[in-house]
Amino acid sequence: MAIVTRKPPDPIETRMMKLFACRLNRGDKPLGKSELIAAIGDLDVLVPTVDDRIDGAVLAVYGLALGPFAEFGFMRRAGSGRP
Repeated sequence: MAIVTRKPPDPIETRMMKLFACRLNRGDKPLGKSELIAAIGDLDVLVPTVDDRIDGAVLAVYGLALGPFAEFGFMRRAGSGRP
């Protein structure tokens, strides 16, 4: 299971859903520390954005099982709502 903490651009989301079992943050709101920790419980891959606050408390939930960890970021064109 891959946890994607924010909504990626549509083409990336579509591709990820084809390749992996994903749980998406459909609300596209930043997750707080407690939400990140809760999400980590059943994941194989964490895909946060540069805005997510991943600190020692969040990483400690992984313990020695820390595996694939990806990060993504993108810029939206002003006023377009699109990357």
